[in-house]
Amino acid sequence: MRRNFAILTALAVCALLVPAAGAAAKASPAKTCATSSKNVIGKTVTATLTASNVDPSQAKYATCGQAKKAINGLTSLRIEEPKSIAGYYCVPTVKSTDPDVVAYKCTFKGADTATFVKVAFQVKYDQD
Repeated sequence: MRRNFAILTALAVCALLVPAAGAAAKASPAKTCATSSKNVIGKTVTATLTASNVDPSQAKYATCGQAKKAINGLTSLRIEEPKSIAGYYCVPTVKSTDPDVVAYKCTFKGADTATFVKVAFQVKYDQD
């Protein structure tokens, strides 16, 4: 009977720990980041930034300031192939040509932490 009590106690403790671990993995609310680029129609680029499990040592990658560096770098060069820039790995998807419409998904994954940051945006390049 004592062995059953020990097993039930261990299961109860495990059940209490599972919600606590899930709470730590919550994502922060999505942020909207805006910047400008002379290469896009309308001159304004709006991106959505989402982050989860952000480690304090890598918190700068979950900011609009860092996302804007990546956006400005991509749009200034009109990048249409995968590229690492400003700490993010960015993958473009060409939606149409004439004019060029490109959707970007940029991610930052912590190497030694569970940090995950995603920046997504779409631009329509001018014909200049």
